[in-house]
Amino acid sequence: MIFLSKMCSKDWTQPVLTACVLLLAQAQAMAQTASQAPSGTWQLALGWQHYSESQMQLSGPELGLHWQSPNKGAYRLEADAAVALQNYSSTQTGTLEAVPNIDTRWRVLTSSQTWPQWQYGLALHTHFNFLRGTTSLGFGGYDRLSTQIWLPVRWQSLGERPWAVDAGWLLWGTHESKLSQVNASLQDVRNTQRKGAYVQASTHLKTAMGELQPYARWAWLDDSDVHLVIVGGEVQGAFEPQSKRLQVGVKWRFR
Repeated sequence: MIFLSKMCSKDWTQPVLTACVLLLAQAQAMAQTASQAPSGTWQLALGWQHYSESQMQLSGPELGLHWQSPNKGAYRLEADAAVALQNYSSTQTGTLEAVPNIDTRWRVLTSSQTWPQWQYGLALHTHFNFLRGTTSLGFGGYDRLSTQIWLPVRWQSLGERPWAVDAGWLLWGTHESKLSQVNASLQDVRNTQRKGAYVQASTHLKTAMGELQPYARWAWLDDSDVHLVIVGGEVQGAFEPQSKRLQVGVKWRFR
């Protein structure tokens, strides 16, 4: 749900650029010992993300940091974090450049000796979209925050260049729209999401510079529930519309 109104511009570009630089510096320091690190494997990623709803879309480059723990018995922990600057566009409200976006994904996976190529577990995803500023048509926006619990499944092939296919089903999610940032008289809206899925394909390529892992990920979320709000003295139903997200990029593990 995008609810836009006249408001003052606020520049969020500098803090996000600073976060990107810090993320890159941290990744380089950690990745130098990634292949032997007892604390796990670190990867740096560079990619592109495109998010779309019925009335708007967001797209732009993203910088990611990925971590996998050593196997702890039958379990493995994984974490992903990505920082992006996206361009907003809508036929109704105009365009807005350099919108900060932060995504995180946390997973615990396990497998069995009978089916070692399959892994499954539980995942927590978060999305922070700081859609503030003034669009080309003079409209302003608000922050959008999402928290989701997923059931992830992974299949991985054998061989020197293994393929991996990840899929997930949404168990429960919540999406909060900070409408009060547009106008103090408006209520913040929290919607519940219960239907969604994602699929990701990736492979491993060994090069002189290290291991490259190209990937493509597609995610879908259905309409949320309806939350009643009061706008201009009238009761209206607010919901988060169906959305799609496409992410492509390359992960890099240093030798």
